[in-house]
Amino acid sequence: MTAQISAYGRLVADVQSRTTGNGNPMAFTRMAVTLPCQKAENGEATFWLAVTAFGRQAQSLAKHQKGDLVSVAGNMQVNQWTGNDGGTQTGYQVIADSVISARTARPGGKKGQQGQATDALRRAQEQQPPTQAYEDYDQSQAYDEQIPF
Repeated sequence: MTAQISAYGRLVADVQSRTTGNGNPMAFTRMAVTLPCQKAENGEATFWLAVTAFGRQAQSLAKHQKGDLVSVAGNMQVNQWTGNDGGTQTGYQVIADSVISARTARPGGKKGQQGQATDALRRAQEQQPPTQAYEDYDQSQAYDEQIPF
């Protein structure tokens, strides 16, 4: 079973490019996606997402830099590892089938016009990735378990 995700956010690291063993381009980076959150003071939470792309999508992603707005879509993966403190860490990654630049989506967006960091980027750079568990998120909305037909 796979999970598909579409996310729109700001790159929080420069894109790193590589070539796979069979000569295909590969690119990876991280992005911050702002989500609504009732428990947060400002009503928003940051979702940290690693992005990996291959082939033409890697070439498209490699044209971006830290601070750029992008939209990605693809298969989502959950990665777990043991951190330096001995605790289990969890991270999320999308293997991008699609990479769309906000510069492409907004006519007139030019590379030199993105010099100043926005408040969202500044917050993303200052924050550390959350270590909250799934149970920590607001799950107060109850769903009817009856099939609607």
